[in-house]
Amino acid sequence: MSLVCPLGAIDHGLADQLDITWGDPDAWTAEGLHWTHLPQVRAAINRKVSGAAEVSPLRWFFQAVAAEQPLPLNRVLVLGCGSGTLEREIAQAGWAREIVAIDLSAKVLAVAQAQAQAEGLEGIRYFQADMNRLPVGQPPFTPGSFDAVLGVSSVHHCANLALLYRHIGLLLAPHGWFFLDEYVGPDQFQWPDSQIRQLNRLAELLPERLMTLRNGSCKRHFRRPSVAEVVAVDPSEAICSSRLLPLLPDYFSQVQVRPYGGAILHMLLAGVAQNFADATAEPYLRSLMAAEDELYRAGQLPHDFACVMARSPASAPATPGCFRPD
Repeated sequence: MSLVCPLGAIDHGLADQLDITWGDPDAWTAEGLHWTHLPQVRAAINRKVSGAAEVSPLRWFFQAVAAEQPLPLNRVLVLGCGSGTLEREIAQAGWAREIVAIDLSAKVLAVAQAQAQAEGLEGIRYFQADMNRLPVGQPPFTPGSFDAVLGVSSVHHCANLALLYRHIGLLLAPHGWFFLDEYVGPDQFQWPDSQIRQLNRLAELLPERLMTLRNGSCKRHFRRPSVAEVVAVDPSEAICSSRLLPLLPDYFSQVQVRPYGGAILHMLLAGVAQNFADATAEPYLRSLMAAEDELYRAGQLPHDFACVMARSPASAPATPGCFRPD
């Protein structure tokens, strides 16, 4: 396994900030667990994406790939790999022979590489690179050389989505595959007042024991964070998330979108999901999940998360102009 190597232009100021925010994977759960840590929530997401509680979105994707071509794929690219969970699952399942994984945080890349090495996984190569300016043409980013490109909880951090999508189209082999599992809600978490109201109405119905963080404080009175508060933690956080889905048809073919909610549960369960893990909390969790689903059916909530499966474009898209958030 190669040492982590920087490739292309690196925004070192942003990279340093990402080292602080995301460099230690355990920091994300220091105050408590999150919605997708709960098996009931994961099963519900699986049903919305794959149609089966036991089939995860990633497995759904590779089942679709296997229906058209034999596995393992020769080469896949993982965008914003973080601590490496995604590529390790791909390697363990035998879905790809070679995996190239990138992230802008050198600190978290070292964590990912060490874990892959500890598990004895071969064929994973890590590089420090920026999704906003992939080093296309510089090995291993050879045009047409990847059978699939995947982004999980990462592409919503990209400010230059149009250029990223174009580069992915260039990197994919003919008939190549693109998979996303992403936050697609409002940019920089600027949720509408109506969504915050629904969140608080449901939170007020819950007993204090379920809304208490590990530090003893109780989560109440949810509010929308200011843009400045979001930027202070991570300047790339959800920078263009609302444009992630609308831009896809301009750069890919056979786009399938499977929304799976999260507009309430993502915020409400952040840091307190562990309180819903025991049997006494099960009725509350089921009620919250049912309430969120009913709000979607009634058209009163947007889906904040979605999975996407798409194919490489029939022809290379025209070079886009610089794409920046308003």
